[in-house]
Order: sequence, then C-alpha cells, then structure tokens
Amino acid sequence: MKEIFQKLVLQLIQDIGDVSWRKSVLEIMRLKGTVRFSATYLDTKNEIHNVETNFGFWEAKLVHNLYDITQNEAPIHKNWNRAKLSLLPGGKMQIEYLWDQELEDEVDRYNNES
Repeated sequence: MKEIFQKLVLQLIQDIGDVSWRKSVLEIMRLKGTVRFSATYLDTKNEIHNVETNFGFWEAKLVHNLYDITQNEAPIHKNWNRAKLSLLPGGKMQIEYLWDQELEDEVDRYNNES
C-alpha cells in the first residue's frame, strides 16, 4: 500500500510544479471501472489553487489496487467511492476513505436509464 501512496504523491508533486505550497489535496472518485482525480494546493499566502493533474491509466489502476487492498487487508475500509489524500511539504500525509451516497444514487439512476 505504501508504494501506491508514494506513486500518487510523486505524481501530485510533479503536477503542482515548482511553487511553494503549504498543503496539497488529491481527491479521488472511484467507481467500478472508473477513477477520476482532482487536486488543489494551498500556497504560502493561504490561497487555494487548482492543479491540472496528469493522472492516467496507471494511476487509476493503482487506485483500483488500493481499493482491493482496503477491502481485504487490515485496516479494512469497506465500500468507499471517494478518497481524500492530504499532503504536507515535509512528506506527512493523511488519507480519508469516504462513502458518497449521492454519487452512488446518481450512478444507479444513470445505469437504470441505459
């Protein structure tokens, strides 16, 4: 699991580029077969900036692997469809696994209409 976080964090840092920041956040939406990423960072003036992310197939695959691990290995985080990875410049990070029922309802509604 540590390798997954390292790869995601390294890509996030690369996407932020050569600017000074106090905190960055990678938000992940994960559904079966789909992963979407968005990111922001807080600069030294406490202003929030969107990050143009270059996450692609391999990073999405990492998230699906992370999901599988969190479903089967301790500590278990059952049935999450969103995750929030917060990173501080010194390398300290925190991840939150979240369940978004509205997102799930929207997907179910779309699938039922198709």
